[in-house]
Amino acid sequence: MTAYDKAVSLLAVREHTEKEIREKLRTRSFPSSEIEEAVSRLKREGYISEERFAEVFIRSRLRKLPEGKALLAMRLRERGCAEDAARKALSEAWEREDYMEPLISYMDELTRKKGEEKAYAALMHKGFSPTEVRRARAILSERAVDELE
Repeated sequence: MTAYDKAVSLLAVREHTEKEIREKLRTRSFPSSEIEEAVSRLKREGYISEERFAEVFIRSRLRKLPEGKALLAMRLRERGCAEDAARKALSEAWEREDYMEPLISYMDELTRKKGEEKAYAALMHKGFSPTEVRRARAILSERAVDELE
């Protein structure tokens, strides 16, 4: 199997950053020249996309375990995502408020388990701003009132 073939099989499972692909191919002992050739070809053919990786990563993290913008930015950096791609994807997700429903659900769950104060602290620790948490709390309260009516 060539480095290119291995990279395509990795990308078939999930999106990867260029850095991740390079590291995974390196750990499988492919020669540097073959890795460089494979990465260049993958980028040229559109198989590696930092923008697509950032969008998919953000959506997945918000769905599984919501985190605030700064924490997501840090996680994208750790995975080697290009700074401009990460910044753009985060800005778009926050403009669309993709974080709000997952934040509300997570807040509801935490509030039921730990109480309002601890839920607030946990969400702050997860990188959400005080404004985002207060807004989620207000929406959650509105929904509770609507359910009573």
